[in-house]
Amino acid sequence: METLYITHEKCSVRREGEHLKLVRSGDTLATIPIIGVKTIVVLDNVSVTSCALNMLLNNGVDVIYQSQWGKIKGRVLSAKGGGAIVRLAQFSAFTNSERRLEIAKSVVSAKIHNQLSVVKKYKYHDSNPAFDGHISAIEVNARKLDRASMLDEVMGIEGISAKYYWDCFRHLLKDSVFTRREYRPSPDYVNALLNLGYAFLCNEITACLIVKKLDPEVGFLHSIHYGRNSLALDIMEEFRPVFIDSWIIAVLNKKQLKEDHFQMRNGDWRLTEDGFKKFCGLYYERIPAWRERFRAQADILKNALIKGESYESYRE
Repeated sequence: METLYITHEKCSVRREGEHLKLVRSGDTLATIPIIGVKTIVVLDNVSVTSCALNMLLNNGVDVIYQSQWGKIKGRVLSAKGGGAIVRLAQFSAFTNSERRLEIAKSVVSAKIHNQLSVVKKYKYHDSNPAFDGHISAIEVNARKLDRASMLDEVMGIEGISAKYYWDCFRHLLKDSVFTRREYRPSPDYVNALLNLGYAFLCNEITACLIVKKLDPEVGFLHSIHYGRNSLALDIMEEFRPVFIDSWIIAVLNKKQLKEDHFQMRNGDWRLTEDGFKKFCGLYYERIPAWRERFRAQADILKNALIKGESYESYRE
């Protein structure tokens, strides 16, 4: 187990020999050996004692602190380091225009494939005649990726496919609330949910990339901007349709979240306090089955960069 997630809230992580002991209110929740562990991820309301932290750092284990909503708060890195080889390979690929274009194409190709997967999965519950035409248009557009010679072309192909995809997406929802995809301010509560879901996903992917010693700020499809985790945005493109979009369709159609869970603030739809708690509860029921896929994809990218091989993006 390379990565250990400590998700018990308000507990203390202590040292016991070469083990970590999780304690809350005097009760021992778990005792975990650190053999094979390279990184631990802890919630920001979990306290790690100095003895436990010292043992972890001496054993070359890094510690990542994140909020209970998944936002990365900071890192404590062991002086034993590691990761120089993968970061050099990442930077080399970024500065090689052909290699960067190849990886960007793979990311967009997977995103479009997974968008089609979502539409085809749900379209059987809806007889809307526009679906077949939109699916055909997306497939024709996706084939242009092979001939794309610049990143701008790749982004353009992604944008055209997205236009057709979102038009299908709105028909997959039982309530006719969503009309178009917009970011902020959210014109409706469906867009608000998508924005929040993507923020959670970005934090998940960022943590996985950090664990694998990749630099989350240096992407291939998304350009570098100060303070933006461009590589996390790249990888999350592959998972947006199948992890967030399909889940939101199900959550809304089952009325697990509905308009009553939202309110308008300054022209922007936001979840109420109760709505946010509901969202988080549903999200954390879903996430355990996916974290291994996120970590595996980060590992696939890492190995592809180091070995100079083609990057195999995530497809369903």
